[in-house]
Amino acid sequence: MKNIIISLLIALTFIGCGKSIQTSYLSTSEPIFITENIKGKSFSIASQNFTPNFEQNLSQALEKNGYKKAIKNPDIAIKIALNYIRKNSDIRNNNFMEFGFGSGGFRRIGFGSGFGGGYESEYFYDAQASLYIAIHNGKDYQTNLNLQSQKSSFDYGLNQTKDNFESKIIDKIIEILNGF
Repeated sequence: MKNIIISLLIALTFIGCGKSIQTSYLSTSEPIFITENIKGKSFSIASQNFTPNFEQNLSQALEKNGYKKAIKNPDIAIKIALNYIRKNSDIRNNNFMEFGFGSGGFRRIGFGSGFGGGYESEYFYDAQASLYIAIHNGKDYQTNLNLQSQKSSFDYGLNQTKDNFESKIIDKIIEILNGF
């Protein structure tokens, strides 16, 4: 019994020590289906307004999927620009109403109501990136990638959000090139 109580106290102590994970969503303005057979699988990347490590992270992800970085004349040219990233806030109404009835003393009957809770601020980020993929001797594909983080009362930092969004963008580019 004593061990159970000590274990419970230790578990309750560490409940708040976990790091929260930011969830984000990505959608495209136009679906992209690459139907050409890409022969050499060599690529080049040009990016604007991303973190300094974005191109390197994208290159590593592409190389893990069988693509190789081109010195010149790539089979796949990837151009991507971050159009904007912005922090937004929203106010969630979590008011509720309570009713009660009671009586007391000589001929005293009454009812009461109360309001509780209040308003809570929620924060989220949204962003848009323009993606352009050109296949050598083939078609050109373009779409906008729209990203939004989940609303949360915890205010995630811009750097964490950019990393999260960039990871989603890299995964989407790999998904497009690998044909889903």
